[in-house]
Amino acid sequence: MKLNFMKTKNTILKTLTSATFLALVGCSETPSNGSSNSTPAGPSAVPNSFAEVSAKLDPNGSLYLYYSTEDVIKTVEKYTDALTNFAKETANSSATGLRSDSEEEEMIEASTKVSKALYDQIGINEISGVGVSSFEFEKGLHRNKMVIHHYPDKSTGKLWSLFGSEPHEISMFKMLPAETALAVSNEFNAKALMDWLPELAKASESEAIQSQFDQAIQMANMMIGIRDLVGSFGNKLGLFVALDPENTIPLPPDIGGEIPTPSLGLVMKVRDDKIADMLLIALESSPAPFEKQTIEGIEAHVMTELAQTPFPLTPVLFKLDNHLVAASNTELAAKIIASHNGDESGLTSTEEFQRLSNGLDLNGNHFFFASKEIGKTIGPIIEAAMEASPLPPDLPSFDMETAANIQILGIIRVEPDGFVLESHSSIGYVESLALQTSLVPITVGARIMLPAIQSLLIQ
Repeated sequence: MKLNFMKTKNTILKTLTSATFLALVGCSETPSNGSSNSTPAGPSAVPNSFAEVSAKLDPNGSLYLYYSTEDVIKTVEKYTDALTNFAKETANSSATGLRSDSEEEEMIEASTKVSKALYDQIGINEISGVGVSSFEFEKGLHRNKMVIHHYPDKSTGKLWSLFGSEPHEISMFKMLPAETALAVSNEFNAKALMDWLPELAKASESEAIQSQFDQAIQMANMMIGIRDLVGSFGNKLGLFVALDPENTIPLPPDIGGEIPTPSLGLVMKVRDDKIADMLLIALESSPAPFEKQTIEGIEAHVMTELAQTPFPLTPVLFKLDNHLVAASNTELAAKIIASHNGDESGLTSTEEFQRLSNGLDLNGNHFFFASKEIGKTIGPIIEAAMEASPLPPDLPSFDMETAANIQILGIIRVEPDGFVLESHSSIGYVESLALQTSLVPITVGARIMLPAIQSLLIQ
């Protein structure tokens, strides 16, 4: 089956082209003497962040967008009280009657105060502008950017500190084997969140909520030492999928064919051994047997005699420098260690990664990578499921061919004046939006398709 959304994409492209032409030409006629009635744009009457945002974008591409959010945020805040009262009335009207009227009103009031505190403190109201650009810098390869700006001297929101402080070398790149098909790494300040939560509970001005929160923290601290674990976490967590083309597993008969054998890796930066010690204690108390092994010179804990699976599953836990690593099998663990030590070429040395990373600053706080192999692998499964459970005909079609061949490497940087997302991809933002639009059927029909996918995989 060949599914495509060329009609949808062409419609979007024609619409954008027409809109751009009308914006440039305008609706008024040019005087016969060749002069223009329009006045050259000068400084905006309302200050905005256009200069700051546009300095980070690429002009002359297929897409260039700036949107000042300040007026919108001011308007929202202007009507905050009205919206709050509306929320209270709505909540009161849908009350279940399980509590007394006074208890319900108290809970609604407390929830409203927490929501207001969350909005005031998170920093969304400090966003001054958003910018997007897409530029095809070589045939078939686009540089896509998104900028979320705030003024450094006016920003106190938690949003600007929870997800990293400044761009840096991403250590996980060194650990990824050459067979990596999908990878993502995020930075998150868990301790800052832990310190912030009591402030939100206090903002409720409800003794009951504050008491429940304090009890929950105390219980978690007693059971697993939550505060120590949060302090042990190094604020970075990554996940990746590797596909081994040398070894394949057959797909169910209804699908046919075979796919490269998948493996899963998890990488966590840690400050000490507390998290590792907790996991080892849990491992020792598990009914599944485990043994200590030396893999590429590194001591590892390997679980054995697990249930039969279509692909190798012998979970491995080990420490690599200041990272705690979990791998779905010993073969992947060996490749991670060898790649990290430079004994084996990893993902960054592959032709695909080299092409995607050319001209891209790899210093950042977060990254995501998708090889064309991941789409080729899961594509047949989705296609078979869609054939087994067809979606309503009035929904937009899904361009499986485009989705199956997407390649992307993206970096998110936390800068003093906001977030910058920069990616090199086989598709631009316009195509990406069209593809996301075509994904609606998948989302809408997920409930329909899920039994079909499960049935195919069980077979």
